[in-house]
Amino acid sequence: MKITITGATGLLGRTATQHFAAAGHEVTAVDRVDGEVPAGVKLVIGDLTDLDFTDSVIAGADAVVHLGAIPSPRDERQYFVFRNNCDSTFAVFSAAVHAKVKVVAYASSQSIYGTAWADDWYSPQYLPIDEKHPLVYQESYALTKEVNELSAEMFARRGKTAFVGFRFPLTHDVEHIQKVAEEFKSGEDKRVSYLAKICFSYLDRRDAAKALELAATSDITGANVFVFSAPDSFSYMTTEETFKKWHPTTELRGDFSGYQSPFTSQKFIDRFGYKPQYLLDRSKM
Repeated sequence: MKITITGATGLLGRTATQHFAAAGHEVTAVDRVDGEVPAGVKLVIGDLTDLDFTDSVIAGADAVVHLGAIPSPRDERQYFVFRNNCDSTFAVFSAAVHAKVKVVAYASSQSIYGTAWADDWYSPQYLPIDEKHPLVYQESYALTKEVNELSAEMFARRGKTAFVGFRFPLTHDVEHIQKVAEEFKSGEDKRVSYLAKICFSYLDRRDAAKALELAATSDITGANVFVFSAPDSFSYMTTEETFKKWHPTTELRGDFSGYQSPFTSQKFIDRFGYKPQYLLDRSKM
């Protein structure tokens, strides 16, 4: 298949580009900045907020994997992140529908629920957190994720292009997550407040790339959103103990006496039959 991947020189973008190319797909890599791509992959540099440019890199594609975005609410007044992430995604979705692309798989975020970047402390209403959990956020990064999911719904009504949004957690190499987990246990990690706000949820980027491929090459229709995380957390405490300490108001719906992820990926697993493969070595925790 012909696949256009945006954000292709970023952390997840690099892994996705390598994954799709290794699987035999014809990949066009797109990013705002230069970077390394696998042999045989065409890298195109440009600005996705330019609709003409975005049309040009998506024309002829069978599927689009959209990962290009500012990955956190970096600016104090919440303006540039919103403008960039919403304008670029809207352009990608518009170009995909215009080009009659079959599927757009794109990165949403578990930040959409509002816990990760809130100035005020916010706890989830219940566990496990699923696609129906309320969105209560205070910053523009989370807002852009909801806007983009709503844009996908609108564009799905305008054409036959399907949209698959992934609410990913902290996504990195599992070896990096292992180090973060060990530092947190030893008390050396200074980001403990942030780690608690993201509820110690993680995903190896190779599993994210596989999930993106399964969606992009599928026969799915309409607009869809999936939570997708590793099945465990990277807290050294049980999930019940973790939430008793950091989020005591959260309702635990089920048994969390082990190290279960606070997020459930069951909807994705039921649809695509894939579970994350790259997990923490809990014997080291």
